[in-house]
Amino acid sequence: MNRRDFVGLAGLGAGALLLPSFPSLGGELVDPARLLEPGLDVIQKKRFADVALNAAKAAGASYADVRIQRTLNQGIFTREKQVQNIGSTETLGVGIRVIANGTWGFGATNNMTDAGIAKAAQQAVAIAKANSKVQKEPVQLAA
Repeated sequence: MNRRDFVGLAGLGAGALLLPSFPSLGGELVDPARLLEPGLDVIQKKRFADVALNAAKAAGASYADVRIQRTLNQGIFTREKQVQNIGSTETLGVGIRVIANGTWGFGATNNMTDAGIAKAAQQAVAIAKANSKVQKEPVQLAA
């Protein structure tokens, strides 16, 4: 075996050792039956959107929009034609886009509480205001 083959195989082996823990990275392990559930109900989504929009407006945004995202991932990991692990993960978060002082600002969180969402909205406005100091022309939305 030459050096190149050895390094390649060693890298594959090291990567394979990480695979059994991969499904738990970045999300909550979920029972596959839960993947069919709708997630947040409409009332809860509207309440979270209201929290974000009100916090952004109170912080000085002239425009704001909110995206609530639920991401479901499923993975099957194999090694040498054998299934090593099967996993499902779910992540939930909110993204907030604002215009303040004529400049875009963005914030996001996976802290799905009123306080967490409000903080992300305030951070988005703070980012927009900071960016406005170097922006030459203000953003204007199309009519």
